[in-house]
Amino acid sequence: MRLNAYELDIEFFALQLRKHAAAHQTGMCLQEAKHHVDLTLQQMKEVLGKDKVFQVLKWNELLAMLDKFNSNTQDPMWRTVINHARFRVKSRRSTIIHARRRFKD
Repeated sequence: MRLNAYELDIEFFALQLRKHAAAHQTGMCLQEAKHHVDLTLQQMKEVLGKDKVFQVLKWNELLAMLDKFNSNTQDPMWRTVINHARFRVKSRRSTIIHARRRFKD
């Protein structure tokens, strides 16, 4: 999938993450589901481009979508995969913010 970063549709990646959570909920092992989540997030990272401000905005947008998918009434297997995705997104966002501060001078 090749898109211009500014044409990036975050809903596509959110849908992929939901599919991985649903697959785990219907029998896929947790390690495999987490691996697919990591691959999806890596694909998104590659599509985002080099603009750090834009990357942070898009990671925040994805995080907001993931928060909508994660409620205490959801199946625990679903929540495990979505929480893993949220953790990875927060980590990537924090890394970008830290790198911007570090190399700003």
